[in-house]
Amino acid sequence: MKQTTLIYIMIFLLVTAIFSCLLPYPIFSNYNNITEKNAYDINNYNEIEMHSSATQNATILDLQWLNEIDLLLPINSEFEIIDIETEESFQVIRIGGKNHADVEPKNQEDLETMREIYQNGWSWTRRPVLVKLNENAFLPASLAGYPHGYTENNTDLTGHFCLHFKNSKTHGTNRIDDEHQKQISHAEELGKDLLNKEH
Repeated sequence: MKQTTLIYIMIFLLVTAIFSCLLPYPIFSNYNNITEKNAYDINNYNEIEMHSSATQNATILDLQWLNEIDLLLPINSEFEIIDIETEESFQVIRIGGKNHADVEPKNQEDLETMREIYQNGWSWTRRPVLVKLNENAFLPASLAGYPHGYTENNTDLTGHFCLHFKNSKTHGTNRIDDEHQKQISHAEELGKDLLNKEH
């Protein structure tokens, strides 16, 4: 009985070793689709000396929502959104969302900035924006500026906002929204000029 058990253990270890050789760690990594250059930009997120370097070029990263951006911006993360049309920026917190990010302003001051951007009133109209990861890495995105649904109540406004990225989907239809994708493309194109101006 003991000899049979030992044989099974040896076979299991042998199969595991062969499997590990054939399918190394990167196959299982959530970041295996990110290019080496994008990984470099993302990994410099906390490198303070990089932030102040005038020699670094600002980059708009070409990443997908699923398994990439969704992991870079987890629930409860805080990040900056730059409205391309007005060039105003504000901080948000991701409070949820699966097919895309559900966000709300970090505080009342950020909400007031959003109100200035949407001076004609809250609207479902999609706006091209950039999400700032650090001084050198940005993501093109599309913001629907109408508060709805649940909220963490960080401000006097009830509801959250929908923030879409490349190939993200709506929660209601579970489909890619063409208008959001159009604004994401605009954000990538117009964002380059904006970043060149700032840098």
